[in-house]
Amino acid sequence: MEDMLKAKAQADEPAWFVSSVEKAFRILRAFELGGRSLSLTEIAELTGLDKSAAQRFTYTLAALGYLHKDSKVRRYTISPKVMSLGMIYLRTDPIVARARHQLYELNKSLDATVNMTVLDDTDIIYVVRYPGRRTVTVDVVLGMRRPAFCSASGRAILSTLPDEQVATLLQRSKLVAYTQYTKTSPDAIMAEIRKARAEGFALTEQETAIGDISLAAPVRNPDGRATAAINISVSVADWTGAELALRLGPTVVEAARAISGTSEFRPMPPA
Repeated sequence: MEDMLKAKAQADEPAWFVSSVEKAFRILRAFELGGRSLSLTEIAELTGLDKSAAQRFTYTLAALGYLHKDSKVRRYTISPKVMSLGMIYLRTDPIVARARHQLYELNKSLDATVNMTVLDDTDIIYVVRYPGRRTVTVDVVLGMRRPAFCSASGRAILSTLPDEQVATLLQRSKLVAYTQYTKTSPDAIMAEIRKARAEGFALTEQETAIGDISLAAPVRNPDGRATAAINISVSVADWTGAELALRLGPTVVEAARAISGTSEFRPMPPA
């Protein structure tokens, strides 16, 4: 919920900010934290709304079809209709459209899991995914979030940003260990980001999931910065990090460059 409250505080035009819309989305986002089903009391606690306001918003969202209420147990669940909002983005974003084709071909030629993620505050969100036959993390689905600081895709994106901006993002991140290999020191993370900046790709070994090695390259905007990245994920049973970087690093970088393509407003500068 913190990011939504922060967005309200940082709004360029506070007079135009509609609090009712923010509260409705706060309720939908509560299910990320609270579980598959929530009672009205739990929704109020998770969102910081009083019970009367929570009741009005949940009733409206249920009437619109975005929440489902089980009248017998008096609990709410997210409706599949929510997925239609994400599908609008997946159908209309030009970079996602280009990435689908490139990553499909990459998945077929390498028989490895390939993804594209976009940066959202301190997290990355999966927007394109083609699993390989030896997928390490089978629970990853479109729309899932992962912390940027310890993921290859997140570090690849951050490598295109100035150090000051990266440092600010790390200060706002929850630097917790997801495995015994996760780097949580800001200095160690910054060193990896600078290494990615020099090499053109980021590499992580078992930092977000045991058994997973991931290599990612940034999908750049016309100004050279990135808000998205593509990555290839392989198993430690089949690869070492050094082998992956040597054999497939240039391939992933070239695929990311092809996806970057051109802007609707101005062409990409030469690499």
